[in-house]
Amino acid sequence: MEQMWTRLKAVMHPDSIGRTSKRDPVTREAIALAAALQRLGMDAEAIGEVLAVPALFNSTNALADGYQIEPDVLPALD
Repeated sequence: MEQMWTRLKAVMHPDSIGRTSKRDPVTREAIALAAALQRLGMDAEAIGEVLAVPALFNSTNALADGYQIEPDVLPALD
């Protein structure tokens, strides 16, 4: 169990053991998600669609943040 925990930290949280990764945390989590979906029977095209949604929102959010755009539609406050 200790070896598995050390390996998990090395791959998913390299900074916790003093390493750096060429992949950001979101990319590592997306890869883990895609692997889990594939094991459950989802095909590559469907996995691509699933991953495309957060990629789209991430890029639009980055643009909005970069241009400091205020949203014109806000969620309802209950």
